[in-house]
Amino acid sequence: MISTTPLRRRLRLLAALLLALLVLTGCTLLPAGSAGRASSALSEEATPTPIPTPVAVAKPTYTVARGDVVKQVVLGGRIAPITQKDLFFKVSGRVRAVFVESNDMVKAGQLLAELEISNLERDLTASQLELERAQARLKAAETELQQNIKRAQANLDIARENLAIIKAQDPTPRKKAAEVALEKADLERQQAQAAYDAIAWRNDRGSTAQAVALQQATLNYTAAQAAYDLALQDIAVHGHQVTIAQRQVDLAQIALDDLSGGMDPLLVNDVSKAQLAMTKLQSAISDAQIVAPFDGQVQVAFILSEGAAIDAFTFVATVSDLSELEVRVDTVNILQGQLSEGMPATISLVDQPGVEIAGRISRLPATGPLAGSNQDRSLHIALESDATAAGYQSGDLTRVALVLDERPNVLWLPPVAIRTFEGRRFVVVQEGGGQRRVDIKVGLESDDRIEIASGLTEGQIVVGQ
Repeated sequence: MISTTPLRRRLRLLAALLLALLVLTGCTLLPAGSAGRASSALSEEATPTPIPTPVAVAKPTYTVARGDVVKQVVLGGRIAPITQKDLFFKVSGRVRAVFVESNDMVKAGQLLAELEISNLERDLTASQLELERAQARLKAAETELQQNIKRAQANLDIARENLAIIKAQDPTPRKKAAEVALEKADLERQQAQAAYDAIAWRNDRGSTAQAVALQQATLNYTAAQAAYDLALQDIAVHGHQVTIAQRQVDLAQIALDDLSGGMDPLLVNDVSKAQLAMTKLQSAISDAQIVAPFDGQVQVAFILSEGAAIDAFTFVATVSDLSELEVRVDTVNILQGQLSEGMPATISLVDQPGVEIAGRISRLPATGPLAGSNQDRSLHIALESDATAAGYQSGDLTRVALVLDERPNVLWLPPVAIRTFEGRRFVVVQEGGGQRRVDIKVGLESDDRIEIASGLTEGQIVVGQ
């Protein structure tokens, strides 16, 4: 809007000039006396309005100072649990019962809600009975197997001992003794024969001592020969006995090996089949139930009623672990590329701005074309002190100040002290009673300070706009 004050001043000045012109013109047309009287009359009747002197407005000045230039951004966030999980049924059905309400504290594994699963529960009971029967049959077979293995091991041990005994009864030494006895009997028989031959010419040779001795020596030789033959037979028989005993050991080992092969696979399969059936039913029941994944609080009410139909994977509630809190910021797209994990942050509550907690960025939001709609697109900030002790609670709104860049101990001016013309940055420096323009180069810029990279020195006075 255009101000009317200068226009009024111009109109007043124009009116005064016209009046003066008329007076001068009148004075030239009137006689001298008349002119004097007219002039005197005009002087008495009208006094011209004086022209006001424009007031010079003093422009602000700023001193080039040295200090820290910090570029930061303040975002809105909220206090949220680090660990929380959305809950839902994995199958469609009708609600049978809901056991908790919003804000209830729950324990890990606690049943929160379930669908109608009566048929599944009956099938599970039958499956459990079948599994118990199969396990009982398998256990009985395992007990019998262990007993059979013990018997087979004992038979093997006996067979090995018997083989050792038979090997220890080697008749070969008896053969040597029989051979020596046979040679001795043969020598004695030869000596008796020689003595008998010496008296063979006698008519009474049959009744002589030499005849008796020859007969006895012949009998002894026959007995020694028989003993030697029996020793040979014992050696032959012993070899067969060793072979038989070795075969008995081999058979006992085979029997033990057969038992060591394990249980009847059919019995094992029966147990596995029953176990699989029961596990499948348990999984189906689990899909129709909602249990607490960890200790925490139900933060979203169950909007369910008994008998109501619900589709699979429909959101039901959220359980949060309130023992560890963090800050989440949802809108950070404008800062993409300027944030990094570990960047410091200062958090304060919206309704308690004086209570601040230090924090650091713990996780960046998912970005890019591969980040689906179900990806976490929030900025996560870990708190470096106990949020609960500071009065922070889950759901509280916060202000999050993030330091994007910082220049310590540099020259700076406020943004209003710097002028721009066609891309040129300059300032007006006050020097004595005059002013001059100075081109400058700037560095980091924040909302209230701009780094002066070159062109000025500390302490210079700059005239603002």
